[in-house]
This record gives sequence, structure tokens and C-alpha cells, in this order.
Amino acid sequence: MSLRIALALAALAFNGTALASIPKELPSVVVKYDDASLNTRAGVASLHARLRAAAHQVCSPLDSRVLGLREQYERCVSDAMSQSVDSVANSNLKRYHLYGKRAELIASN
Repeated sequence: MSLRIALALAALAFNGTALASIPKELPSVVVKYDDASLNTRAGVASLHARLRAAAHQVCSPLDSRVLGLREQYERCVSDAMSQSVDSVANSNLKRYHLYGKRAELIASN
């Protein structure tokens, strides 16, 4: 399976920039994964890390040390991660995304 992570249109329209300046082709990254690997904690953690790396890559045009721009970058990464996890539609990945390493403890309660 593969998943394409695309930069959210709203993230590119930051700081009052006109919609006309948004590129016609939004940056994207394809992340390939095996459904069977999502049955193990290591597989879920690996995919989550790869999705996060892809989100950082896709959102990199917004990466800046300027406070307002930094917030846009962080929001872009967060939105890309949420959309990616939702697109995979796997409960193990969803729990890991929401709770991280605590997912196992929370899921068992």
C-alpha cells in the first residue's frame, strides 16, 4: 500500500497571502507500507516515524524561525500527520498517533 501526503491548501495560504500565489501542484510525498506490519508495535512506530518525516518534508517550505511562520509550519505538520493517519485507517496507528508510547497502557484499560 502507499499513501500520498499532500500539503494542506490552507497551510500554503498563510499570513494573508492571496490564493492566486498558491502553486498549482501542491508538494506531496508517497509513503509505502505493508498492512501486515501494522499488527506489530514496531511496525506501527516505524510507519508513524516515516509519516512524520514525510510531513516535515512536505511542509518544509513553511519552515522558518520567524514566530508566525513557525506556527504555520507546526500546524501544517500536525494537519498532514492527522490526515495521513486517518487515510491509513488503522486502529493501532490511530492509537499510537494519539497516545504515543502510552497507547498500549491506555488501550489495555
